[in-house]
Amino acid sequence: MLVPAPSLELGIPSAWNNGKSSGRLIGEIDLAATPPAVRLARSYVRELVGQHFGADRSELGDLELLTSEAVTNSVLHARPRRDGTIMLAVLHLDRYVRVEVTDGGPAPGQPRPADEHLPVHGQGLALLKALATDFGTHRGRNGTSTFWFGMGVKDEWRLP
Repeated sequence: MLVPAPSLELGIPSAWNNGKSSGRLIGEIDLAATPPAVRLARSYVRELVGQHFGADRSELGDLELLTSEAVTNSVLHARPRRDGTIMLAVLHLDRYVRVEVTDGGPAPGQPRPADEHLPVHGQGLALLKALATDFGTHRGRNGTSTFWFGMGVKDEWRLP
């Protein structure tokens, strides 16, 4: 059973927890900004979240699917960070898992219109709207771009 989400944006206080951030990084990995990163990211998130919450692989399909969409979009449509990588981070916020993909921002020659704030389109956006509790994007001071999505933790998963 999924529960309604408080704001998953780090730094924005949630009314559900009196403004206290309970977010905790449970894993972070740099991946070469190449197509094989998608499979590696999916496996990494599956294993990390499965171990952290005691969740079975069969329960993590939606999380894996959204991770694949986010990493694929970054690899195909963005610049890598200066070291040629994208960064994948997984956080535990209250009863939510948040996955973040950070890249070097829009690829040259692909400027984004001002009103187009999300780096995913078409099927990826439809999947996010259907499966994610919340999602968004933000720009770093150094030109990087981070896309994130959150999903509720199921009641039957063991919480540490």
